[in-house]
Amino acid sequence: MDIINLHTLFIVFFTYFISMFAFNYNNINKLTYNLIFFWHLLFCLIYYFYALDNPADANSYYTSSLKKFYEFETGAIFVINFLRIFSYFLELSYFNCFLIFNFIGTIGILFFCLAIKDLKKYDKKNDGYLIAAIIFLPTMHFWSSAIGKDAISFLSVCIFVWASLNLKDRTFYIFLSILLIFLVRPHIASIMLASLILSLLFYSKIEIRLKFVYLITLSICSLFLSNYAFRYVGMPDFITYFPFKINFEILFDFIAKRELANITQTGGIEISSMGPLMKIFTYLYRPLPYEAKNFYQLIVSLENIFLIFCTIVGFLGIFYKNEKNDFSNQSKLIIVIFIILSVIILGFTSANFGVNSRQKWMIFPAILLLAYQFSPNIVRIKK
Repeated sequence: MDIINLHTLFIVFFTYFISMFAFNYNNINKLTYNLIFFWHLLFCLIYYFYALDNPADANSYYTSSLKKFYEFETGAIFVINFLRIFSYFLELSYFNCFLIFNFIGTIGILFFCLAIKDLKKYDKKNDGYLIAAIIFLPTMHFWSSAIGKDAISFLSVCIFVWASLNLKDRTFYIFLSILLIFLVRPHIASIMLASLILSLLFYSKIEIRLKFVYLITLSICSLFLSNYAFRYVGMPDFITYFPFKINFEILFDFIAKRELANITQTGGIEISSMGPLMKIFTYLYRPLPYEAKNFYQLIVSLENIFLIFCTIVGFLGIFYKNEKNDFSNQSKLIIVIFIILSVIILGFTSANFGVNSRQKWMIFPAILLLAYQFSPNIVRIKK
């Protein structure tokens, strides 16, 4: 199978100019755009060659997409049906389909850049280095550049955190992000919607009557969405409507099974005996350098050190005397609640370094944005 053909050149040039227009339209300079586009493309190539010789979901997705359209389902089936448009009907090669998902990931990076840009904190020279270090993190680009659920979920989360910074004017984008991630990971969509509901509950600057209408409407939607999500992850009987009942025993059994699900696989880690905080730390920040068993894990472990640094700086910033540390701000409420719910749910149910390093990029755009907001060495520009 040829890697480069006319389709390849067309896709690269088309996605380049479309994304360049999007970046320029949002006042992100051309140099930054070019660095992001080609850095992301590099990791698409790396992932492609990796997937040729190693087990990867991208292989099975592409092969399945050539067979038929499946009945609508979320998750892997949605990815396969979406991929079929390009692989079967447009007859694009395996590599060219990688480029389609690479474009989705690139747009995700755009929204992440816009979220950082919205904070309007460019006073200090060191700030530019911090932004660059965050935006060009290798595994963020690696996992969002390939065929699969990760590029779509990464785009969704980045839209979500960007829209949360100006919820009044970006309500459409909040619900668009929830819809997009529902198509590939319904349980994360339920977390997003729950974050929105809880932020409305605690946010005091909304009229009581309007808040009541929002809460009732969103809560009903959340109940049905959550029930679907529980069925999706393997707990069909967790919620019953008639009579209404929530079976927590099913939840505890599910968590116990998930703690041991991947322990025998490469990169598996025993988490069943860990405390809650250690489970969360393991999900977000391990492996550490001394735990690396191969080159890939070494890169991830070094990146984890940087992520720990960013988190600590952001956490310390909470105690820094500054007007930006105001939790009455709804955008911060949404992001904080989203992070808390996500790390509890995912941290307690994943026991594999490989899975963790891939899926944690559904949370880290929010963590890094929040850490950046609170970092005490950065001062907000005053208009």
